[in-house]
Amino acid sequence: MRYDMHVHINTHGDEGEMEKYEYFAKMNRLDVVGFVIHYNPKMSRKELQDYKDFIYSLEINALAGLELYYPTEKIPSGFDFYILHFSNITVDADILSSFHNIIIAHPLSYGMRLVNSAIPIIKRNNIGIECNSAHYTSRLQKFYYELKRENITIPFGSDAHTPEEIGAGFEELQGIFSPFEKVKRDLILKKNIFL
Repeated sequence: MRYDMHVHINTHGDEGEMEKYEYFAKMNRLDVVGFVIHYNPKMSRKELQDYKDFIYSLEINALAGLELYYPTEKIPSGFDFYILHFSNITVDADILSSFHNIIIAHPLSYGMRLVNSAIPIIKRNNIGIECNSAHYTSRLQKFYYELKRENITIPFGSDAHTPEEIGAGFEELQGIFSPFEKVKRDLILKKNIFL
């Protein structure tokens, strides 16, 4: 199954822009696209519902997710998946202990560090570690091999901010490992599509 679980979308774009998201998803032969917006706690319920309704109206198999910034006080319910953005922090077991069924976005970027003692919590709490093509460098190859050895879920995401960037970096990453390996069912909270 081919998917991209980290695509930013402008829900206020014109109709032609929306068709481009669908076009590029189909062009890259994606079975599923996970769309995200940067979550702001000041967003109203209506704004969040309008976003979900928009995603589900697309002519492709699409999921509605949120990119949350740590620290986050409240995680809105009802989304298909969540990705967690860390900046300038060392992430340890204490920080991750309160998170379950979530994906850590672009690991080891934006000044984020991950200590080895967090691995048992990551496994126990079903936390995925994204392989993000926009932030991938060869120095991360060993990091991902170690995650695979620990049987950590590694979903793939491009961090696309335009329709043209959907699926960017697939070819390079497939030379290292398949980003389209099966992803644990319960990582996607509502639509169990990665079976």
